[in-house]
Amino acid sequence: MPNVTQTVPNYLGGVSRQPDTKKMPGQVVDAINAYPDPTFGLTKRPGFKFIKNLGNENTLTNAKWFYIHRDGDEKYVGCIKGTAIYIWNATTGVAATVSYTSSANTNYLTGTTANNYDVLTVQDTTLITNKTITVTAQAAPSFTANKVGTVRLRAVTVSTSYSVTVNNQTVTYTTPSTAASADTILTNLKTSIDGLSISGLTVTRLDTTLELSGSSAFTLSGKGGADNERLDTFQNQVANVSALPDRSLHHRKVKVLNTSSSDQDTYYARFIADNGTSGVGYWEEYIAPNVSAGLTASTMPHELVNTGTNAFTFRAATYTARLVGDDTTNSHPSFVGKKIQQAFFHSSRLGFLVDDNVSLSQANEFFNFYHVSALTSIASDPVDLSTSSIRPTLLTGVLPTAQGLILFSKNQQFIMYAPNGLFTPTTTIIRGISNYEMDINIDPVDNGTSMVFLSKTPGYTRIYQMRTAGQEMNPSVLDIGRVVSEYIPSTVTDLIASPQNSFIAMWGTTKSDVYFYRTYNDGQREVMQSWFKWQLPGLVQTISVDSDVLYTVSMPGGQYTLM
Repeated sequence: MPNVTQTVPNYLGGVSRQPDTKKMPGQVVDAINAYPDPTFGLTKRPGFKFIKNLGNENTLTNAKWFYIHRDGDEKYVGCIKGTAIYIWNATTGVAATVSYTSSANTNYLTGTTANNYDVLTVQDTTLITNKTITVTAQAAPSFTANKVGTVRLRAVTVSTSYSVTVNNQTVTYTTPSTAASADTILTNLKTSIDGLSISGLTVTRLDTTLELSGSSAFTLSGKGGADNERLDTFQNQVANVSALPDRSLHHRKVKVLNTSSSDQDTYYARFIADNGTSGVGYWEEYIAPNVSAGLTASTMPHELVNTGTNAFTFRAATYTARLVGDDTTNSHPSFVGKKIQQAFFHSSRLGFLVDDNVSLSQANEFFNFYHVSALTSIASDPVDLSTSSIRPTLLTGVLPTAQGLILFSKNQQFIMYAPNGLFTPTTTIIRGISNYEMDINIDPVDNGTSMVFLSKTPGYTRIYQMRTAGQEMNPSVLDIGRVVSEYIPSTVTDLIASPQNSFIAMWGTTKSDVYFYRTYNDGQREVMQSWFKWQLPGLVQTISVDSDVLYTVSMPGGQYTLM
């Protein structure tokens, strides 16, 4: 018997594709249906528990699968197939009821493959994004200028002539030499204007103004006194806010120019009467009368809401309308006219990735992508930035870190951050941090202290691990699949991570193999880095890990099975 020249303390090294002479002690040629654990060693993987058959291979082919964890008692596995959403209770297998608030909502489910959809779950709401649909804005309303007008009495003096010209017809009232009142002046002018019998014109007298409203456009001018400043008029716009009366008709709208040389300080105001009709009230900032009111909800991501145990409702989300400004001072978000690639949630804001842009909603108002004021910018306003890369960029993945948001595209990675950590329209910055290729159809994942993304070649898949180092520092990127080079096939279509169990898992829907990479860190270094694979009883469709429970849908013998 030869002498023992080598001992193997354990088999936690996992798979290595290196020659046997270069393998480390504990590494193996293959590890199938095994599970490496630093406490118990290399053990056999646990068996699966059958939960429910979900349908045959013709019903759910190319479906987009997702997982929802509402609480400890409600966990769901669902998929989008055709124009329908199917959901099952992951614990009991009971099929959930999915209601549609409108038949039009199913028109949003036009994707034909799993890659056409992105699914984001936040508490009881799951946001479903169809990547094939172009976002549109609502049509702008029709608007005819100069159909309203205001005659404003600024001063009352005796022996003074006050005149108003409507459609080139002038009426005049001269106050007596002994006494004069605003009531007398406005009453006489109103009577004279009514006497002109202008078709469709209505005149309403208030305390200090006459409000004119016509069924068609009309011209209006006026003057009073020797200096022509005792009375003035305006229709759809004024030079500045001082020209606005303190009393007016409810919902009277006016454009305030401020300066004639710039549109940036122009805004629109609407009068709110205290009694809802006319008289005393205040002017509030408002939207221009001839611009779109906002986003078309039917083209925006829809929400799937958990309304009770085994009950869901799919509906168009209610996006906040544009309430102030116009296309210059409060423009549409950059994703209008484009296709949203992914939705995410960060720092109390809902975000969308579109081409090379990142759009974040108002802080704490997840469905509001417009500014609250056209006059000034505040910290909670939406953030809309471009990567400004010299390369063609299509952002398809995003992960939050302590340093900021890491953005992923096919050939480049970026970090979106603010020096003080708070995203605002004026402080947020995007800069490139690395240039690695990534498969845009497989979302990167967060594995606790690092991020993992995949890159495809014609024959196999590369696996990269990224660790950020700081806002002004480039990240460290490691090819963690180097030791198993060409072991992971190019048929991989999905990637998940379980930070609690320190592993990532990859699979393709045309194979029954699931590839795992598990690590263990003792606080100073990684003492275990192990590759292994499981062979499931059927083609793997989806996998989700919830704490220490792994749910999977596979297709053995042409039957979709939840286990």
